[in-house]
Amino acid sequence: MNRDARRAHVVHTGATWHAALTLSVYRAAIAFGLVATLSAGDGHGLFAPDFPALFRVVCLIYLALAVCLGGAALVRRPHLAAHIFIQILVDVAIIVLACYAGNGASGGLAMLLLAPLAAAGILLPARLSGLLTACAALALIGQEILRHWQLVDAQTDFAQSGILGALYFATVFAAYGLARRIRVSDASAASHASQARDLAELNRRIIDHMQTGAIVIDANDRIQILNHAALELLDHTEGAPPPTGLADLPPALMKTLTAWRARHAVPALIEVAGRPLQPQFTTLGGDQTPTLIFLDDARRASEQAQQMKLISLGRLTASIAHEIRNPLGAISHAEQLLAESPRLIADDTRLLAMIHRHCQRIDRIISDVLGLARRSAQQPRILELASWVAEMVADYCETREDPPRLAQIGDWPAARLRFDPGQLRQVLFNLWDNSNQHARGALAPRIELHANVDVNRNLVLDIVDDGPGIVPDLLDRILEPFFTTAVDGTGLGLHIARELCEANGARLIPMNHARGACFRILLPRTTNEGPSS
Repeated sequence: MNRDARRAHVVHTGATWHAALTLSVYRAAIAFGLVATLSAGDGHGLFAPDFPALFRVVCLIYLALAVCLGGAALVRRPHLAAHIFIQILVDVAIIVLACYAGNGASGGLAMLLLAPLAAAGILLPARLSGLLTACAALALIGQEILRHWQLVDAQTDFAQSGILGALYFATVFAAYGLARRIRVSDASAASHASQARDLAELNRRIIDHMQTGAIVIDANDRIQILNHAALELLDHTEGAPPPTGLADLPPALMKTLTAWRARHAVPALIEVAGRPLQPQFTTLGGDQTPTLIFLDDARRASEQAQQMKLISLGRLTASIAHEIRNPLGAISHAEQLLAESPRLIADDTRLLAMIHRHCQRIDRIISDVLGLARRSAQQPRILELASWVAEMVADYCETREDPPRLAQIGDWPAARLRFDPGQLRQVLFNLWDNSNQHARGALAPRIELHANVDVNRNLVLDIVDDGPGIVPDLLDRILEPFFTTAVDGTGLGLHIARELCEANGARLIPMNHARGACFRILLPRTTNEGPSS
């Protein structure tokens, strides 16, 4: 689109039917005024037309056309540009004809064309408005020529006609230029407003898809912005109306915000529906401006910290394992060669057995540490708890020479959880191995598995054995790395189980039960997603 076309487009699209209706009202008022003046004073006191009969007919036709054009503007027919062009063309024809029947260009009626021509400059493209202006100027001069031929005593003023024609062009060009500037400015403002709306919508969508909860509260404690993550973190019931004010938020968050407003202290962790949250507050200006609240799931932050720790641990353990396993392999190989010697005495055999046993123990420790480091590569899936645990029980019993008696007790909830299946398998196997080792007596220990859903909709899985239980003083230490009460234990099985649980958003809690030791796993919240293959 070239420059002229762009200008014409800007002017044309700025025209409205309201402007066309306003122009029709102006025309009807002028026509009615002319007819009323003729009816009151016979037309001689004010105009003294040279052709009274023609002048009266022209005024009546003008009034009739004004009514017709006004009705067309109301029903918006024909097309807008064509309608305005016809209106102004009628004005030019009728007013020039009235000048001819009246007193010519010097009679004053020709000045009535200034308003319609200015409207043409505003509402029509440059070419159409210029065409109408040229027609008006030429017609005005033409009627002066015609009057000069027909009326011998008539006063003709060609200079006045030329001045009026020049005034027509000046009026149209001025109106067109002014309208164009206004409409370009309006178009620019509309473009900026559209961009602002787009940016606002983009910001709203970004905020709504943030994993961090975002809440904006104004000076009157009304909620202005509340994204989806904040609703989820605040345990908002789906389908219920969202909170609209500070009073609708959880009491713990209200109390923390009030304390921060008073002292600007660092906000502490709060707990909402069993979930630890870390709030952060900031103002968007002065004291009376809105307050921005960020909510982060403390467990998610802890998981991210665990992941970073495991990345470093993985690099360290890989290096240590390589450095230790090389000499360990040499020692184990030397022990095997010595065990084949025919000149061994009983003490030598006992010492070689000790070397073999401790080499295997060191190798298990290295494997456990490497297994702990490798857990950073998670592949969580949606699992059906009851059926999946049943499969793991069967798998565990098949892979152990002397397995314990495992039993799923009670009615298990038809719940799903999100967990890495390989890591959850390792957690359960480590806990069952621990119970099988520490609760074993004359008979294989009995391990019961209980599952339920707590008030916070968390899945609770209890693993209870019939052993002697856990010494109360050791409950806080039993999950620490390398802590063990077994002679040949590595002290890493329970620690690895705890780390794997935390990496998947779960918690492992040791406790005592009426039957013996109990390890409780608080699993992530149930979900409506279907199980993964």
